[in-house]
Amino acid sequence: MDHNQLRALSAQLSYLREFSPWYRQRLREAGIGTAELPPAEIAALPRFDKHQHRLSQEASLRELGHPYGLHLCADPGSLRAVHATSGTSGMPTYYTFTEADLRTNDEAVAAGLAAAGVRPGDAVLHAYALSMFVGGVPWVRGIQALGAAALPIGAEGGTARLLQFATTIRPRVLCCTPSFAEHLIERAPQVAGVEVGELGIELLICGGEAGAGDPAVRAILENAYGAEVRDVQGGAWGHFAVSCEAQDGMHLVTPENVLLEALDPETGEPLPLEHGTIGNLALTSLRWEAGPVLRYDMADTARFLTEPCACGRPGLRYQLLGRTDDMIIVNGVNVHPSAVRDVVASFHPEVSGVIRVVVEGQEPRVSPPVDVQVEVGPGSGADGDLAARIEGRLRDALRFRARVEIVEPGSLGRSDHKTPLLLRTENTR
Repeated sequence: MDHNQLRALSAQLSYLREFSPWYRQRLREAGIGTAELPPAEIAALPRFDKHQHRLSQEASLRELGHPYGLHLCADPGSLRAVHATSGTSGMPTYYTFTEADLRTNDEAVAAGLAAAGVRPGDAVLHAYALSMFVGGVPWVRGIQALGAAALPIGAEGGTARLLQFATTIRPRVLCCTPSFAEHLIERAPQVAGVEVGELGIELLICGGEAGAGDPAVRAILENAYGAEVRDVQGGAWGHFAVSCEAQDGMHLVTPENVLLEALDPETGEPLPLEHGTIGNLALTSLRWEAGPVLRYDMADTARFLTEPCACGRPGLRYQLLGRTDDMIIVNGVNVHPSAVRDVVASFHPEVSGVIRVVVEGQEPRVSPPVDVQVEVGPGSGADGDLAARIEGRLRDALRFRARVEIVEPGSLGRSDHKTPLLLRTENTR
């Protein structure tokens, strides 16, 4: 943490104390005084996560009549935008924006997209979900703030509509999840009568899930589209990170807005930010008005990189490895389904790149062998030992024993947004 970040954090803490009784109590209980916070005391700040976020919202709904959480520091009447998670596992978690927050976020997204290679005047086809997702309307605003033309089809617009606009407007940039970008590789010839490489897309900006940071997945996309691929994360609290031409992790573009940490996924304790550290990505907002967060566990497992990047840009970098809540544990080895997908992708074009890791029950600990369904590539002519070769590669790369089933092309289904990698079935034992 540099001096500017430390000063911004102290100002944010003063703001929390003044405008949030909830934060004021939590800081008092943590023994955090009102003087400028020494760097050594950062780990003493109270942590936040999705579960606590929902509890804060449930309490504010009961006590204050709004669902935005006790951690809301702004008057609800001053909010100018609200976004949320899908809520598939419970109450949606809300992300709130004041007018000042919108400006902060517009500048952050514009700066991140510019760092990714988007230029003023570019036509940018937006294919992330638009309904409440922080990568939706906030990104459209950021595209416009950069001076580019936003084409907000969104994932909800569907593949056919998106390809219709892509073939007529021929945008230079496509923003979508890596799984949706792979989906378009298959669908473009069937729906639009052209290969994706004929759409004229020069830059793929892929976020919303892990994948674009993996060389095997990136190679599939680059070869099919004939485009550069950038791995990105951001859309709330003024946070934005993006990979560069060196493709060695994502650079934090907005250190003035957020402070990043690595947390132990089991204990929540901070891990040393050394080159190669793997932990949960935690985020602290430094200049947010509506619903600021302290040490928010994003439930993303990341590898942190501190050695100089070949591109010459300074500062912290990280690579997303997968969702912590999707991780399974096999004989003490942490296995992310996204890592399984990345290993399988190295067999392209023998495989389509679509997989499912199938486990029984809801427990993270799974006994080997782990069932992995792998789609064969269309017309690949894969030989009979493909399953055995994939099992061997998974064993060598990820140190767990898999039982691979090769299935027909298209049989695992597709999504217009994120394609699930983990399937949990009922435990029948």
